[in-house]
Amino acid sequence: MRVLKKDYWKRFPQWADVSKWDWEDWKWQIRNRIRSLSQLEEILGIDLSHLKKVEKVFRTGTTPYYLSLVKDLSDLNNPILKQILPSCKEIDPQIQAEGSFDPFKEEVMSPVKGLTHRYPDRVLFRVTTFCSVYCRHCMRKRIFLEEERANRYEEYIRMIEYIRNNPIIKEVLISGGDPLTLPNRKLEFILEHLSRIEHVKIIRIGTRELVVNPYRFFDDGLLELLDRCDKLWIVTHFNHPDEVTDVVKKAVRNILSTGTPVLNQTVLLKGINDDPYIIEDLMRNLLQVKIKPYYLFYCDPTKGVMHFRTDIKRGIEILEHLRGKVSGMGIPVYAVDLPGGLGKVPLTPDYVLEETKEYLLLKSPEGKTVKINRLNFDIIDNHTKEQEDLCL
Repeated sequence: MRVLKKDYWKRFPQWADVSKWDWEDWKWQIRNRIRSLSQLEEILGIDLSHLKKVEKVFRTGTTPYYLSLVKDLSDLNNPILKQILPSCKEIDPQIQAEGSFDPFKEEVMSPVKGLTHRYPDRVLFRVTTFCSVYCRHCMRKRIFLEEERANRYEEYIRMIEYIRNNPIIKEVLISGGDPLTLPNRKLEFILEHLSRIEHVKIIRIGTRELVVNPYRFFDDGLLELLDRCDKLWIVTHFNHPDEVTDVVKKAVRNILSTGTPVLNQTVLLKGINDDPYIIEDLMRNLLQVKIKPYYLFYCDPTKGVMHFRTDIKRGIEILEHLRGKVSGMGIPVYAVDLPGGLGKVPLTPDYVLEETKEYLLLKSPEGKTVKINRLNFDIIDNHTKEQEDLCL
């Protein structure tokens, strides 16, 4: 976990006079977002004019808090900065040729505007196109092209009615944009109506505010709402250990005090976290602040995002590294979300090397091969890969 220094934001001349009271106000963070490359240029002291053509296609945006996590402002390869700074690769027709703005058919599988019904028992409930930070790897990058707007109440009502009339639906994922950028009164309306539907057993809020604006969870009004909704889970999105700070720890403590569990989904991103030691540190940091690692996703085939994709086997290699080094609590499910709305497929290392009626030949996390009796699991033979090589 990263401990931030007192008044850490004051190293930026633009925020040197900002009080602790203002800085820790989630609404101040949103009101004072960096919304353009010109603002980023001023803060970073770097010429970004070559990226202006990207901004004409995909908007720019970040909170002061999230930008303040960048350790070296001159390092354009900083993992925080790479998640918010536009890249010419986003609009390169060759790099992005195989991408789609809606690879999972969310708009096609939408019986009601704003609601996607991909899985029989679950629906995606999109409440806004607004985010306080526009992540360059966003799987809904199409919203960068849209007007920033929250849905109207009548739109929420139509989505809620669809859910109420379909008893097969057991779980609702509230997403956006970022739903926790909504004012509390709108969140209250949505949560209260969904909570009253008896066949809805679980409500998830998918949010990155815990990462980019954790002060949202210092708001007593929001915490009261969370406390009243006992069906609720928070699913957040940390990608790098530098994002897990003592401010986040305090925010998570506030969430847990309401009885709301917190899970994390990480996306495997080239040049940001596609390293087993970075992911190991991230998983440990998440557990330290009591966030349960949930998914490690292979980067989605979204247009504008394709340059972040790694080899799909990289995630399996990372899982192999984690197994035996991190407790089971800290090992996420590595998964690829299939295009066309076909669903998520878990990808795992193959620990079964050979199988017969009499025995199993297994690979241990330490790289040993172990032959065990299939019936009683007694060890028949136990030798390392290095010993095998010597025998050969």
